[in-house]
Amino acid sequence: MISISVGVAKNKLPYYLHLVEEKGESIQVTRHGKTVAVINNQETSNALDKKQLFITSLKNWREKFYTEKLSETQITNEEIDSIFAREKDTEPFLRHKEDFE
Repeated sequence: MISISVGVAKNKLPYYLHLVEEKGESIQVTRHGKTVAVINNQETSNALDKKQLFITSLKNWREKFYTEKLSETQITNEEIDSIFAREKDTEPFLRHKEDFE
């Protein structure tokens, strides 16, 4: 991620937008050393939106159901985190014998 000040962004915005669009860079715009904006390409923004939506949904689910239902089964937040942190299985899922032939 490239970090630039607001003044630099103002003077060279077309150059930095080119980097975002063509090179896939992310640009962090700062004022007095604090981040005020991040410029990403659309693909990165969509991925971040989906991730944030998942995190928010998981948090809401935990708040709503954890104390009511899951406390009886003794599942901890750490166990839930480990379930969601597992890597996806890259092998195809074969459901029928015919799939092997």
